[in-house]
Amino acid sequence: MRRTFGTAVAGLLAAVATILAGPGPSASAASQIRSCTELDIPVTSGLLAETMHATLCPPAGSHVGAPLQVLVAGGTYNRNYWSGLGLDAYSYSARANAAGFATLAVDRIGTGASSHPLSILVTAGVQAEALHQVVARARSGALDGQQHDQVALVGHSLGSMASVIAAARHPHDVDAVILTGYSHRIAPDQLLTSLTSMHPAALEGHALDPGYLTTVPGVRAGLFHAADDVDPAILAADEATKDAASATELPDGALLGLTPATSRAITAPVLEANGGQDAWACTAVDCTSADTLRAAEQPNFTAPLTTYVQAKSGHCLALATDGDQFADYASEWLHHVLVAGVGGSRS
Repeated sequence: MRRTFGTAVAGLLAAVATILAGPGPSASAASQIRSCTELDIPVTSGLLAETMHATLCPPAGSHVGAPLQVLVAGGTYNRNYWSGLGLDAYSYSARANAAGFATLAVDRIGTGASSHPLSILVTAGVQAEALHQVVARARSGALDGQQHDQVALVGHSLGSMASVIAAARHPHDVDAVILTGYSHRIAPDQLLTSLTSMHPAALEGHALDPGYLTTVPGVRAGLFHAADDVDPAILAADEATKDAASATELPDGALLGLTPATSRAITAPVLEANGGQDAWACTAVDCTSADTLRAAEQPNFTAPLTTYVQAKSGHCLALATDGDQFADYASEWLHHVLVAGVGGSRS
């Protein structure tokens, strides 16, 4: 269920939808013909001097002046979340590229191919500062020789919390923010369930200190997915590719990233998108519809807020069977607020 932008932009959205559904490359085809680049981006924060690894993928057609989406995955996931965990049909990045956006999918510090410092030093604040430096490099042309004048932060779960902190601390960094698997109220019992489903990643053979946690085997389907809206192949890939996260990242992520005082400092338009069956973001918040989600979340923002609910999906919206609907909606919304330059509330 989605909140429409209004009749004033109906023509624009229809044109975008036609492009997305037309004879251009499908998400699978786009992922096969595009040429992505692996990057190690130096970042510093406090005592840390690390590298943030990222995959930069160009848009279909002309690359010059294309808006850039910086994609930030959630806890125990890495940048491969955005490429469908290796399953092309579920690649958010490929669909975004086909819609005319460049994408930069990052590994948060302590995940994937990024640096792994002592876990106690890795906080959501550190991740936010790293994102700020990555965006600054993108805007200056230091990433790929092209100055990206329009940048959107796109987060999932813990990555959404880091994105909120980054966009609030550095409001001139980004032109739009998309938050998924996110709301300001988390049910205590669900938080307890999540914490008791974790153990040190070292117990599964990873050469990491005990402060790096991952999910215990066999729980990811129930934590992150809705049974009626997930491909068994995604469940298998999810367990096989699961990553770790620093135990110190969640406390300040929740303290800062879920605090209304932080989110109200964001000046860019915000899209908050959740699965209606999200046990994390939608237990204490009503995600029955886009309207009920917006009613609950609008007081936490001063920036224009658009809400989207994918009724059957769980926490990992982009990996749901119908995750392509969210990916296409996100592209339509970004075309609206970036390419068309239309601000204000879309209700």
